[in-house]
Amino acid sequence: MEVFDTIVIGGGPAGLTALLYLGRGLTNSLLLEGFGVGGQVILTDTIENYAGFPGGIAAFELVERMEAQAREFCGRIETLEVQEIIDIDKPLKTVVCSTGETFGAKAIIIASGAKARKANVHGEEEFKARGVSYCGTCDGAFFKDKVIATLGGGDTCFDETVFLSRFAKKIYLIHRRQGFRAAPIAVDRVKKIDKVEFVLDTVIDEIIGTKSVEGVNVRNVITNEKKTIALDGVFVFVGLDPTTAFLKNSGIAMSSAGYIMVNPNMETNIKGIYAAGDVTEKSERQIATAVGDATIAACQVIKYLDAMK
Repeated sequence: MEVFDTIVIGGGPAGLTALLYLGRGLTNSLLLEGFGVGGQVILTDTIENYAGFPGGIAAFELVERMEAQAREFCGRIETLEVQEIIDIDKPLKTVVCSTGETFGAKAIIIASGAKARKANVHGEEEFKARGVSYCGTCDGAFFKDKVIATLGGGDTCFDETVFLSRFAKKIYLIHRRQGFRAAPIAVDRVKKIDKVEFVLDTVIDEIIGTKSVEGVNVRNVITNEKKTIALDGVFVFVGLDPTTAFLKNSGIAMSSAGYIMVNPNMETNIKGIYAAGDVTEKSERQIATAVGDATIAACQVIKYLDAMK
């Protein structure tokens, strides 16, 4: 079994930043990412709220720069999915991958992020990849001159609605209440797009169709009025769920929603285990906060490793 000073689990902005700082600290570190670097960031077209890039930067370019900088300081990255962590209470912990490969580590930074949450409505599973999508950047081009709906009220929904307006001829933005969690500037931008129609105080009861999506049955939560909206696709942007299934029964303290609990130093309740980014219990989930978390975690790990010596 190959042994490292630190193993970083997750290749989004938090994981890449952690690897960068660990490399600069002259540690022997490994990053494991099951599906390629980038995390949720690569599901976005343009990043406009990350400091240092006036006018914004393409998401893929930002990720490429982060990865290149991490590798510049001898960070090793492997495309392997983590299945579990064992020997978690021991000074040398073992990370088990889905391939059966194992790696030892004196410290671990969990930066596995979060993934798109499902709406859990009738027809969602049936029509996934047949009109139901969770990524406008990935699938928007398939809906050129089509009628679609975006579901949600946060920044992701509004940013993706702007992107999808390049392709769709009509967009219904469906949200369960009048107010939005999205930044006012994002809301104002969407309100200026003529092809977007707001359908508020409304939920989707069912996604309908035959071979692909043909419409949605919706219900007004105030009046209980029901109607069918004919359309070709539904883009679901209703939040995120933490990627922590591999930590089941690990003993790491998590919230009722599955987010990892950490202190201000990004330490979990297990000695030598740290967490950073969207996988942690926190009020804001942004690239900037993920990068900040990871910086703290990596610096604390370096101190932890020094103390072990």
